[in-house]
Amino acid sequence: MTEEEIQQLAHDYMGYFTYGADIQEAQFRAVEKLWRLCRDDAALGFRVIWVAVNLVEADNSRAMAFLGTGPLEDLINFHGDEMLPLLFEAARENVNFCVALSCVGRSAIKEAAWGQLSDVLPGIRAGHGALEPCVH
Repeated sequence: MTEEEIQQLAHDYMGYFTYGADIQEAQFRAVEKLWRLCRDDAALGFRVIWVAVNLVEADNSRAMAFLGTGPLEDLINFHGDEMLPLLFEAARENVNFCVALSCVGRSAIKEAAWGQLSDVLPGIRAGHGALEPCVH
């Protein structure tokens, strides 16, 4: 996948959740494509999510919630052991990513992964200052 294709997929994915009634077919397909990437190619799925979180403001809780409760949950469930350190690093570096990661639901991921997430994420969130809680 080229960088241009990654950018387009991230844009289409976020467009699906931000454009409302004006959803195009490409945006609809982007949701399924990112869903598959997060299961089949963790590094590429992460790259698309990274681009996507930077397309919107962190206070766009709806967009961040959809990233957290969709692709990030899938990355954690299918590639948790290898991906959690990278996800924590990304959350430390980028407030948008931190907000999206905060939207991952406890009941949606494995208990061991939730344990790591609940141990590490509060400290990362505190490092970014007062962040609003995720609204699902």
